Amino acid sequence: MSVSSWEPDPTGRHQYRWWDGEQWTDQVADDGIQSVDPVSTTEASLPRDAPPLPPPPPGSVPGAPISDSGSLPPDPLSMLSSRKRRLGAALLEIPLAVVTLGIGYLIWSLIVFARGQTPAKQVLSMRIVRLEERRTANWGWTALRQLVLVGVVGFVLDFVFPGLSLVWLLVNGIVLLATSRRQALWDMMLKTVVIYDPGDLYKRRHSSQTGTND
Repeated sequence: MSVSSWEPDPTGRHQYRWWDGEQWTDQVADDGIQSVDPVSTTEASLPRDAPPLPPPPPGSVPGAPISDSGSLPPDPLSMLSSRKRRLGAALLEIPLAVVTLGIGYLIWSLIVFARGQTPAKQVLSMRIVRLEERRTANWGWTALRQLVLVGVVGFVLDFVFPGLSLVWLLVNGIVLLATSRRQALWDMMLKTVVIYDPGDLYKRRHSSQTGTND
């Protein structure tokens, strides 16, 4: 009997499905959240391939708690935020800035940058993670991404040619939709990804390594 584990869903309906060592079960996971989706007899007996993808955020077995030990958290590539959530966060930044009168948004941003977040990303349980270090992006990396590559570059492009910043944002949006890792150009430059982290796995890892309780 083969080892039981989370594997890419052979039915294509979900990101991952639990292989119990003999057949596919009804336990599935999407963006780190488990649910149930029954399989037919034919689907349950589909052959198990050996894909290169790592296991998703759930524990080693369906329903098991996620370990809070000092070991590495789940691979961020198994926790990627969906494209719809990324778009929603981008759109949410605007009303948040308006509601907080701009200055409140700026202060909020400067606080949550240390957690690899923007105000909208915090609201939607998203986090920026450095792939090479497998850690939450610190304040410097997040500020470089948000203030320089998103903000300053857009301002400079508009100074050169009015409206060019919109082209910059549009190109980044197209690249994000087209790449398997859901990275915009600024993510590729900084080797970051945006994950969906409702369980704050990467917040705990950041806190344990920096000795803070943010």
